[in-house]
Amino acid sequence: MKVNRRSFIKGAALSGAFSPFAKAKSQERFSGENPGSGLPRRSIGGHSISRLIIGGNPFSHIAHAEPLVYSGDLFRHYFTHEKVVETLLLSEIWGINTFLGRIDDNVVSFLRLYRKRRGKDMPWIAQTSKKPQRGATVDHIFENIKFAADNGAIGVYLQGESADYLVEQDRMSEIEQCLKFIGKLGLIAGVGAHDIGTIEACERAGLEPDFYMKTYNRLEYCCPGFDRTREVMTTMKKPWIAFKILAAGRMQSSEGFSSAVKAGADFLCVGMFDFQVAENVELAASLFAGEAPS
Repeated sequence: MKVNRRSFIKGAALSGAFSPFAKAKSQERFSGENPGSGLPRRSIGGHSISRLIIGGNPFSHIAHAEPLVYSGDLFRHYFTHEKVVETLLLSEIWGINTFLGRIDDNVVSFLRLYRKRRGKDMPWIAQTSKKPQRGATVDHIFENIKFAADNGAIGVYLQGESADYLVEQDRMSEIEQCLKFIGKLGLIAGVGAHDIGTIEACERAGLEPDFYMKTYNRLEYCCPGFDRTREVMTTMKKPWIAFKILAAGRMQSSEGFSSAVKAGADFLCVGMFDFQVAENVELAASLFAGEAPS
């Protein structure tokens, strides 16, 4: 049976996938056409990816809301697996076709529930969670990557702080080993960074990731050296995904999105609540307007 957008929303609502609020919000903005049809896509390694990606930190109860001591518990209680799936389904309706999140049992569990509800996988770019700065060896990271591959990831990137640490310790060969291992598994391979020096070191070393993940915000939250970051990333030829573009909720979407797009970001990765999805998609679509997907 062919499933169109209208029947998908109706079926999801009947199955309990949407809360009354999310259902009303989706129907309010939806009149039979794909409301996310204006959100363009670009390709990384043969995968057509929406230029707005939904980030997984909130779903993993990571709020970056210091000095509040209860933020992790708040996110944990709000983002149950049912709520995460509801938010992913709503994101899909609005044109977001890719999720990005850490490699762990929690993420795999709600992605399995998504598959059960939707009948297909949500494309997943996975972030390594085994960290060399906390004693993880290359073999530990390989096991983490393999776990992501076995659970449907389309790509894996070396987490930003981990890559920063390996560069600082002059262990570039370990970054290269991770990229090659990811590639051998048939996945797109990336390097994350908070420090722009990490990206520069990878370029000098002649490494060939399929993409970079780079923090980008003028408040320099997890993004030291913003001016240098802008200078380097504006001329970056490899695809790059900008994240922390709202400084973890410290900036308005209008400013953060616009700044990253002007810097040449190919993709924006943003953690979202369900009530933010529609507005964020419309904003991203307007900023990327006029660019043909590649």
